[in-house]
Amino acid sequence: MSNLVKVTRKFQVTIPEEVRKKARIEIGEKLLVRYDDGRIVMHKTPDIEKLAGAWQHIEDTEDFMTDTRRLWKTWALKQC
Repeated sequence: MSNLVKVTRKFQVTIPEEVRKKARIEIGEKLLVRYDDGRIVMHKTPDIEKLAGAWQHIEDTEDFMTDTRRLWKTWALKQC
């Protein structure tokens, strides 16, 4: 599905009604916008309330962060 939209003087665009309805975009909702390989991509931000409890497998935050920091250090070494 493609829709043609016009960029205004203030660099604003209107998201077509068909797209808004399919994406369930509400007034006041924030969207993430990024440039990706010649395309402008917009997507909804995750609903924080829906993420609650998503990491139930993590029992101890300190152990998790220690493991994560250890992993980050290996990534930094590989990038050098």
